[in-house]
Amino acid sequence: MLKPGTIKLAHSLGVITVKVIRFLALVLGAVWFFPVSCTTGLVAGTLAIARLDSRDIEKGQQPHPWFFVVAGPAEANSPFSVIPLKDLPKLKASTPHHSFLMPQSSARIKTNEYTHVSYRVISDKGTEQTIEVEYSDDDKTIWSRYRATPSDVVPMFSRMSHPGYMFRALPTAVIFALLMFGVGRLLRKRFSITTAGPHSP
Repeated sequence: MLKPGTIKLAHSLGVITVKVIRFLALVLGAVWFFPVSCTTGLVAGTLAIARLDSRDIEKGQQPHPWFFVVAGPAEANSPFSVIPLKDLPKLKASTPHHSFLMPQSSARIKTNEYTHVSYRVISDKGTEQTIEVEYSDDDKTIWSRYRATPSDVVPMFSRMSHPGYMFRALPTAVIFALLMFGVGRLLRKRFSITTAGPHSP
């Protein structure tokens, strides 16, 4: 036989659960909450797609087409040179004096009004560095990570942020918002809740 204290606790928990469900019904089933849930789904979906599209090159995946590395000596008055990975063989053949080890732990340049490039040295073992380059323009931002030696680089990882991810996530975000709205409406119907408030049980 249950003790009176146990029965009282169970009753209190039941009352709290019902209040929480009624609150969720009011919020999820509200018209004003639909754009909120849609925006939440869009942000979460965009981040998820970006994560899924990251490339672990050390595991055999191909780097993004916009993989960049940095090198010195710099051109003009820039602290470093920015080189697309696809142009690296040509650069090494034409200017073998370039060094891929960076003397500073980090640096940043602005190539035009919409584009900037920065790098940071994640680890430095003297003759080998792990470097991450961030390339950002008005269309995308891409992060390229690689191991650098004085004469070569070994790509490790790349990830990207692109407006196209948002458009790919939009249908899922709308479905998510509709689902939340539908759940809210079903809960309202189940507990006889209106915008004026729940009926007395």
